[in-house]
Amino acid sequence: MATLTRAEAAARAALIRVVDTSVELDLVEPIDTFTSVSVLTVEVAEPGGDTFLDLQAVAVESVRLDGAAVDTASWRDGRLPLTLGPGRHELRVVATMAYSNAGEGLHRHVTADGQRYLYAMSFLDKAPAWFACFDQPDLKSPYTLVARTPADWLVRGNGPAESLSDGETVRTWLLHQPVPISTYVVTLVAGPYVEVTAEHDGIALGLLARAELADELAEQSEDILAVTTACFDGYHALFGHRYPFGEYHQAFVPDFNAGAMENPGCVTFREQYLHRGRATRAELGKRASTIAHEMAHQWFGDLVTMRWWDDLWLNESFAEYMAQVMCERVTPYDRWIDFGATRKQWGMVADQSSSSHPVAGNGTDDAAAALQQFDGISYAKGAAVLRQLVLHIGEDVFLTGLRDYFTRYGRGNADFADLLQCWADAGADDIEQWSQAWLRTQGVDQLRAEGDGDTVTVHRIPAADPAHRAHIATVARIADDGAVVAEQAYRLEGDRVDVDLRGHDAAPGQDDLQQAGLLVPDAHDQTWARIDLPWPEDPSLAPSGVLADPSRIADPRTRVVIGSALRDAVRHARVPSSTAAEVLLGWLSRETVVDLFAPLGGFLVGELCGPYCPPAVRSARRGVAHDGFGDTIARAEPGGDLQLTAFRLAVATLDDVVTGERWLAGELPDPLELDRELEWALVTRLTSLDGDLGRVEAALGRDDSSSARIHAARARAAVPTRQAKQRAFEILTTDGPASAYEVYATAEGFYLPHQHELTADFVEPWFDRIGATGQFRDGWALGRVVSLSFPATHVDDLTISRAEALEADPDTSGPIRRAVADCLDELRTARRSLQLG
Repeated sequence: MATLTRAEAAARAALIRVVDTSVELDLVEPIDTFTSVSVLTVEVAEPGGDTFLDLQAVAVESVRLDGAAVDTASWRDGRLPLTLGPGRHELRVVATMAYSNAGEGLHRHVTADGQRYLYAMSFLDKAPAWFACFDQPDLKSPYTLVARTPADWLVRGNGPAESLSDGETVRTWLLHQPVPISTYVVTLVAGPYVEVTAEHDGIALGLLARAELADELAEQSEDILAVTTACFDGYHALFGHRYPFGEYHQAFVPDFNAGAMENPGCVTFREQYLHRGRATRAELGKRASTIAHEMAHQWFGDLVTMRWWDDLWLNESFAEYMAQVMCERVTPYDRWIDFGATRKQWGMVADQSSSSHPVAGNGTDDAAAALQQFDGISYAKGAAVLRQLVLHIGEDVFLTGLRDYFTRYGRGNADFADLLQCWADAGADDIEQWSQAWLRTQGVDQLRAEGDGDTVTVHRIPAADPAHRAHIATVARIADDGAVVAEQAYRLEGDRVDVDLRGHDAAPGQDDLQQAGLLVPDAHDQTWARIDLPWPEDPSLAPSGVLADPSRIADPRTRVVIGSALRDAVRHARVPSSTAAEVLLGWLSRETVVDLFAPLGGFLVGELCGPYCPPAVRSARRGVAHDGFGDTIARAEPGGDLQLTAFRLAVATLDDVVTGERWLAGELPDPLELDRELEWALVTRLTSLDGDLGRVEAALGRDDSSSARIHAARARAAVPTRQAKQRAFEILTTDGPASAYEVYATAEGFYLPHQHELTADFVEPWFDRIGATGQFRDGWALGRVVSLSFPATHVDDLTISRAEALEADPDTSGPIRRAVADCLDELRTARRSLQLG
């Protein structure tokens, strides 16, 4: 399919205005295709001209322009050329469309008992896969959808749904959204879904899930609705503009690629947010922040929409930032620790990669390239930079500018310059200079603090792409026992600033500022910067003082910064992975905050026991980590979240089949209980050790859900035999019936760190064949399968050279090239770390 360019979008927007769109779908028959009838009313500017309609159909049955037949012979590559005269026109398209099994377009999920569940994912360029349209963000219109479905189905979408019964077997549904919306957020959710309904402040609320998750939906709906209603109240108060789209449904749907999608009136979430096992408070908080994130999009993205994809940060950065703010202020879940320990790390890795780009104005010239920019920079870095902006101009100016932005551009489109002008009008005098440094220039600065007396100096080491970024943060001196000797806020305008610590409030017994201690230049995790700490210059030496045991520091924000700096030091070959593993093992044995324990434990298991560990040492290091998690299980509050989190990590590092079998039989550390998700984690790990597929079939006998099928695919790929790996390899590299989620799970079970010798023979065949997957996959699935199945555990010259060749090959498709480039960056980083010793 052809991809829309910025120039084509600008020309089309100058020519036409979409007045109204209606779509009729016949979804009754359980076949692989459906009929879609689209009627578009458009206004064409003088003097008219040539343009094209977007249509990714199996077959085009008919096209009529103002009642006259249009020749469809020129329809190709998803485009139908049109010549339109000035004035109002009606375009009617009848087409046969195909259901998707990759989570895009109109996705169809079929359960083991044959039940069909549908949902539409129009992002980024998949709206034309289920209805004809002019697919670009600045051609918004009201939408009317009519759907014929089996009589027992429930239908929800962008507007309120009205049900008209046609008989005992078929029902017709009518949905209308009068507020103009963009094609990429048009959706429909249809199938035998179950629903929980409520009402708040005049807004009808609904929660949907597949029937097999009815119990989970009922049990968890109270928390979901509490977060939803609190966020509505919070956003209404902050933004000064009410939610404009009528009803608000949240559908938890299967096989969903993203975390969620902000379709106005009907947000879709991956159904894993309905926890099938016990959820920790951190996991409930993650769901809450996603709910808050998607709701923020109703204003940022849906009410006011970017004109072109290079301003996608106007959607994602704001939603990411506002989600943290809203969770902190109106829900029981403060997410700033997780944001610093998890989300910012995602962005930091992206911002130091070869594919780094500015937060704003990322140079996206076509829609296909835009999809690759939905990364940690557009989300996490953008949110962190907005946090700096609030410190820079003040929250009153920040919010005044946003309210003006919604007033000026609501129901329409805007760009970066429009928002900057709103802030400038609100009183942000130097916003253009600030945004040039922070938003339009890529890269990350490094901060270092030094000095032994009353005055310390904070240094800024500019990124490779230098910009005069002003950092607002807090520097703290931390004693060896973890006490804060002194801390002081500062503003760094140039390359250095002297900070007087004498105005601080000293901790009891810490009056002498001359004493030695660790200086942390961003102690409250407020800015976006790499933090340079005094790691030993000799890599054979272990860190000393509080760096040897950061758990002594009382403030978890500072511990977040230390943890991020440690991971950064490993990636930059400042600290050997063995030293980092020792520090983390000691630290985690005393850490109590799950939002910090989980990502640091994940780094220990995923990186330090994987690619950042020599293959010959992986088993021993994994065993030490497993024992450490066992100690945490024993010391943690019985039945608490820390105990459960440590147990999950213990399962991930398990090498003893006898112990695993005992756990699988229900003999877990008291008082943990075996739920379905823990059972599948154990089944997968044990199968990867001994290859007993009977264990997988037995688990399927106890759990025949769609989720179980995904787990089983992962477990089968993890079987430690060449035959099993060959079967998995074929699933990854050939077109087949497996759903996208089953392919993802297969990829996750393929290159495992403890199967290094077994999978070595598949490295070259992977590079030989993965490029051709662009012939039968596209969109999210294409890049994600490459990323998940990349041979990251094989950190050697062969893997690097083959990755370099694939990246450089002009025939490599864009999504594959971007995925390989990011994986190659990580591979090179791991090799530098291994070379350190």
